[in-house]
Amino acid sequence: MTGNESEYTQKEEKLSLTDRFITAMFLPKEYGKLLRLSGGRIIQFLVVLILLVSVIRYAVPALGAIAGMGGMKDIIMNRLPAFSLEKGSFTLEKEVDWADEVSGVYLLVDTDTKEFQKEDVPENMVEAILVGQENLLFYNQVPGIGGMVQEMKWKDMGDFTLNNEILAEHSYVIYMMLLSVFVFLYIAEMIKYAVSGLLYAAVMLLLVRTLMLELSFAQVYKTAIFAQTVGAIVNAVMYCINIPVLILAGSSFSMLVTVMLMNRVFVSMRQ
Repeated sequence: MTGNESEYTQKEEKLSLTDRFITAMFLPKEYGKLLRLSGGRIIQFLVVLILLVSVIRYAVPALGAIAGMGGMKDIIMNRLPAFSLEKGSFTLEKEVDWADEVSGVYLLVDTDTKEFQKEDVPENMVEAILVGQENLLFYNQVPGIGGMVQEMKWKDMGDFTLNNEILAEHSYVIYMMLLSVFVFLYIAEMIKYAVSGLLYAAVMLLLVRTLMLELSFAQVYKTAIFAQTVGAIVNAVMYCINIPVLILAGSSFSMLVTVMLMNRVFVSMRQ
């Protein structure tokens, strides 16, 4: 073990959450403090970061759209097609087929189809929701893992009955459903972030060896976790704005700034 590595594995630093964010985003020369954090403090940082990213990317656009259309009750009665869920069967007045090819988000509601399967999700989709007569399917593409699917069958809801009028009277149900979707997306974002960190760590480990730094893969992975912070937040903001050119720029910036930060960290260690 070199003197540099010893310096970066000393007693754990007592950094506040705010200090952790500031250091991760702007102070690559101070990453030694982050690498000395306990696993619990790193997990706490991740939970807050992914929550922030998920709120910016998903919650803000959704709540903004709801407010812009006059609120949930107005949407249900005047903008939502007539629907009915009764005795385990869902029907909708007209088919809904929407896709954002830039962000890879897809929504299909087709009650002429009895049940959707994973194979019904179009190629190159990152996130998808498919609603059929007998089931609802959530799909999320996770880098390095593949497509993750969660399914809900309408018959599992028993004798539950729902239509436009009932839903408008109990509009909080929609917010509960949106919250459930948000939790699912939050978990997916957490997994994607962790897997991306593994990929960055595997690539940057070559640089570590070139610089003759005897850091373990775990230390390089910790560095990747913190170095992704700026890119993740900026990328989420670009998705929130939802302009294709900015989304592409945000993704490119995220990768570039992560690699640059990790490079600065390791060069500083070497010096």
